Parts: sequence; C-alpha cells; structure tokens
Amino acid sequence: MGKIQRLLSLNLFQFIHYNFLCRRVVRDRGKYIFPRWHSCIEFSKSARINLHGSLYLNQNKYPRSRAECYLRLRDGAVLTVTGSVLLMYNGTIEIHKNAELQIGKCTIQSNAVIICAYKMTLGEGCLFARMSYISDSDHHRVLDRDGNVTNYPRETVIGNHVWVGVKATVMKGSKIKNGAVIGADSLVSGHVKEHQFLMTEPARAFSDISWSTDGFNT
Repeated sequence: MGKIQRLLSLNLFQFIHYNFLCRRVVRDRGKYIFPRWHSCIEFSKSARINLHGSLYLNQNKYPRSRAECYLRLRDGAVLTVTGSVLLMYNGTIEIHKNAELQIGKCTIQSNAVIICAYKMTLGEGCLFARMSYISDSDHHRVLDRDGNVTNYPRETVIGNHVWVGVKATVMKGSKIKNGAVIGADSLVSGHVKEHQFLMTEPARAFSDISWSTDGFNT
C-alpha cells in the first residue's frame, strides 16, 4: 500500500484528535495511534494511554470493507503500549474500570478478544490468533453461602514470543512464559513453562519447542 493509500485509509479526525489534541494520550516522539476507518474507540475522560510504541487499529481490512475493531477504556483504565501493536479488523481490546494493561509488540488477529479487568501484561513478539480470548477476570461474582466473593480477578502475564492459537482461552491468573505455544481450542488457567507447547482440552504439555512467523503473513 502506497503512502497516499495509507493516508486515505486513516480516519484523520481520530488521528489528529488522539495524537495531538487529547491530553490523555501520552506519546513518545514518533509514536502514534493509527485508526483506520471504522475504528470504534470508547475512551473515558479519566482513562489514559501511554504510547512507547505505535498502535495500529482496524488493520488488514478487505478493500471497501466496513468492518470494525473495538478499543474501550473505562474510567481510570490505563493502556501502556511498549511496541508496535496491530489490532486487526473485528478485534477487541477492552480495559475495565481502574484496570491496567501493558502490551508489547504483537499482532491481535480478527475476532481475538483481550479484556482486562484488573492487571495484565502481554510481552513482546506475541501472536494472538483468530477468536482467541485473553482475560484476568470471570467478569461476574461467585458467592459462597456467607455472601463472600470467591472469584476475585487475578493478574494474567504472558511473556515474550508467545503464540496463542485459534479459539484458545487464557483465563485469569495464568502465567505463560517466553516462547510458549498455546494450541487451538486449548484452555489455560495456570502456569506454562518456557518453550512449552500446550494443546487440546485439557491442555497437554510438549517441552522445548520454538516457533517463528518467518515466511508467513500474520
């Protein structure tokens, strides 16, 4: 795509507003939010975005498509971007009240959903495949007989160079270390060692693997 085409693909009103007029977006020099047309952004007046890398919204759309992507920051939410983040069409990033999401260089494919209700860290060089789901909360309360909440949110941490496969689910409290691969349809709710490959439901572990996107379009 040429420079003119890339420029025409942007929603210039959103680009100017969020990069130059909105004081709640704090940018390093040369780092921007690039919202393509039909990027749906809900940004509370008490939320904040820290850009140490650029954020590309609604990427990889088909020509003349009206597909959307979704970025939502509720009251007090903080999004910190530390590398180039590509959110593809139909992808979702949602940060709830007073929650904190730090996300490194990664690709978030179409229909992938990342919902942060407490605290979440996503490392550098990650790939989140189509329809994958990442969260740190059940997003509802479970009470015991005495009325006490038993399922508080727990921090979710995904290390560097992690691949989360199609329809895989990463639940609250998960700790996935560097170089791991989460296979399609797998459910993760605990710890995953470095360079492990987990697959099926329940997940099974295969140690000492590596992966690369070299030669593939992500």
